Amino acid sequence: MWIRKLPLLPTIITLLSVVIMFGLGFWQLERKAEKDERLSQIQERRSSQPFSLSELMDKYSSTDPEKANIQDFPVRFKGTGNIEQLFFIDNKIVESRTGYQIVAPILTSTGDILLVNLGWLRGNGIRGDLPSIPNNLILKFEQHNRNYEGSINYPSHNKMITETNTQYGNFPALLQQIDLSQIESHLRQSSMLPEATLYPFIVNLAPDSESEFVRNWQAVVMSPEKHLGYAAQWFGLGIAALTIYLLSLMKQLQTKNYKEN
Repeated sequence: MWIRKLPLLPTIITLLSVVIMFGLGFWQLERKAEKDERLSQIQERRSSQPFSLSELMDKYSSTDPEKANIQDFPVRFKGTGNIEQLFFIDNKIVESRTGYQIVAPILTSTGDILLVNLGWLRGNGIRGDLPSIPNNLILKFEQHNRNYEGSINYPSHNKMITETNTQYGNFPALLQQIDLSQIESHLRQSSMLPEATLYPFIVNLAPDSESEFVRNWQAVVMSPEKHLGYAAQWFGLGIAALTIYLLSLMKQLQTKNYKEN
């Protein structure tokens, strides 16, 4: 039987390699489809008029699973900020410059706490030395019952990042990522949270050309086109590996037949 003539070890290695590379290619195609769906959802939801916070919470508390997901919906609300309880999210890069995203608690008109991402501020180049908030922004931020508008975001949690700031209640707090459980622990040590409920999401504030905060929110980390490119690379490598194996096998069989004849 011709299968028995195949070299065992090279055949196994080649087949495993081809299966793995094609599997990675199909996985990248699945990731592309997910990103396409995500971007389509973002465009659809952000094109709608902003909802009030109460309207969105009605959707969130609904028993209908499709209405429970309020990610990316535009929202408007009124509240009063507290500049004394800021969270600086470390290692945020904009245009090759390092800086911080600033997350702040807002006491809403309903008496609950909603976290907002004010945007990105450039660092001063000294590790651990946090940039100061300009006075004009402080006065604007602490206005009583000020109007806010942005989009809902459930921050992703990277389990590979270990939080080092456990000095709960000390502000400003430097965090490695937007971790709602860590933020809640910090706020519980203050006089703010024990009297209020913390919403389980944050609001990325809408871009403002007059603000010193940079708010170019990135919808997805990697574009669908990049996933398609990586898929093509994996499929190409798989085809190349199979082609090299077949050519080597043909040459080996020809050599063997020549010697036998």
